[in-house]
Amino acid sequence: MGVLACFSSAPNFVKIILTRRAYKPIKLDSTMHHVRITTPSRLHFSLLDLNGALGRIDGGFGLAITDPNFQIVAERANTLDVAASVYRDRAYSVLERLQKIHPFPGIKLTLETEIPMHCGFGSGTQLALGVAQAVNILYELSLDVQELAKIVGRGGTSGIGIAAFDTGGFIVDGGHRFPDQKASFLPSSAVGDIPPPPILLRYAFPESPMLIVMPNCSRIYGEAEIELFQTLCPQPEWIAQKLSHILLLQILPALIEGDMSNFGNALNRIQKFGWKRVEIDAQGNELQLTLDFLSTTGAFGAGVSSWGPAICVLGEEIGELKRETEAFLKTLPNGGSCFITRANNSGAHVITD
Repeated sequence: MGVLACFSSAPNFVKIILTRRAYKPIKLDSTMHHVRITTPSRLHFSLLDLNGALGRIDGGFGLAITDPNFQIVAERANTLDVAASVYRDRAYSVLERLQKIHPFPGIKLTLETEIPMHCGFGSGTQLALGVAQAVNILYELSLDVQELAKIVGRGGTSGIGIAAFDTGGFIVDGGHRFPDQKASFLPSSAVGDIPPPPILLRYAFPESPMLIVMPNCSRIYGEAEIELFQTLCPQPEWIAQKLSHILLLQILPALIEGDMSNFGNALNRIQKFGWKRVEIDAQGNELQLTLDFLSTTGAFGAGVSSWGPAICVLGEEIGELKRETEAFLKTLPNGGSCFITRANNSGAHVITD
């Protein structure tokens, strides 16, 4: 495994560059009957290359956060039993897929908390990996997170959610070979047979508070998402070049040097062009109105996660920013909500007994 230590005089939030994912197996116990798994959410700031001129597509960068999350409680059983508010059918689907490849008697699952669906938090990947990890632990399958991701069909476009579950932190993935590994431009939900991309970089991110803003607007998923990929890709090559330039010479140096103001400025720049512009425009006017408001507040910067509507906002006075944003959201036709969260630098949390 190639691991480079990265030391800096900046505060202790940049420590590791992973050139290959490090798997730390969970200590298993044959007397174990219960497991509780708390997943992170993931913010996906941008895909990097939807052109393919260099023989790769996708790629991207994002961040694991502590809230919202799935809290999954599981125990051994003789049948499949799922208690959930929204994700019952999806959880069953994951269990049945896993059971076909690694037969197990059954499991009783309770989802005590759930990540909002189609909001930009990567709920599908976190649910799939959380459920699969519960089975993996209880029945001692000894599978790592990458293997679980392949079984449950995640990572066909982005690897950020998988790495967020595994290690947390700020993550950059290297996309897929084009066209031999992945021959078309599609979202992860539509390409379950493609393996997860390599993780190029993982940095610990400052755990100071950040604001998540969610204006109530249209949601893009399913066939609508697939159609946008198929009709608007490939994107021009200059977009991939510009995004890579911003990532390499603005975002990553800002992270290493602890310069969250410049990091936020880079997020602001990304909202103005390329695929992120497609994602914002597809949501209707409320998302852009919210970004325009946030640009007047003195925040360091704001970035829409995936298709939104979740917007990550970085700044200094997050409590005051939250109060101002709550007042603004009341002026929108359909309102909205916001909450404070922090970076997750450890991945999913597991408790067993």
